[in-house]
Amino acid sequence: MKETILIPQIGNIALVSSKRAKNLRISIKPLEGVKVTKPYRMSKRKALSFVMQKQDWILKHLDRIDDLKKNYTVFDQHTAFNTFNHHLKIEAWENKRFYSKIKDGIILFKYPKQQDVTSPDIQKRVRLLIEKTWKNEAEEILIPRLFEIASAHNFNFNKIAIKNVKSKWGSCSYYNDIILSLHIMRLPAHLQDYIILHELCHTIEKNHQAPFWNLMNTVTYNKAKILDKELKQYSTKIY
Repeated sequence: MKETILIPQIGNIALVSSKRAKNLRISIKPLEGVKVTKPYRMSKRKALSFVMQKQDWILKHLDRIDDLKKNYTVFDQHTAFNTFNHHLKIEAWENKRFYSKIKDGIILFKYPKQQDVTSPDIQKRVRLLIEKTWKNEAEEILIPRLFEIASAHNFNFNKIAIKNVKSKWGSCSYYNDIILSLHIMRLPAHLQDYIILHELCHTIEKNHQAPFWNLMNTVTYNKAKILDKELKQYSTKIY
């Protein structure tokens, strides 16, 4: 169960009662705001009392989120935005429902004309559609590229999956299962290859100690640190 509550100074918060939650939790995300998740049987009064105790912490993080939001794209009919091989097209229409389609190089999104295209709800819908497109592209491009690079450098891995991971570009498990973030599709091709090589090197070296970087230098022709520095100019979370 979800409820929106206005708290002076903080603004609107989303209060969610969850049967799975064991403890009270506060999360603050760009474009989503403050979300408070409480155990289902916990009273609303107790949850809101906890929020007020954490008011200074919440306001501090809201300020940081506001700074981050300045770097986010606000999508509307005039936004020129492309994925790897698709173009975003946003239209207002008379219908009261939303409509979306990914086809023939176009990401088409239609919304009811009486609604504000810059509202958090519509912006979230557009971003989910873009991320769906990136996932499709990643499965078409990154997975074959991973097999190609692994074969060229004699790496062996177990499984490969594309996920909407925003905390890192990729990961390799103890069992050599590789996960690549769909946000890699926002990067130039040479950095896509660098991340793939990074995770493939982890099939042999599980940490970032000297042997790992020696291996990375071998497969990148001594450009590992240069490429790693270039990658840090990008963020998985902001676009």
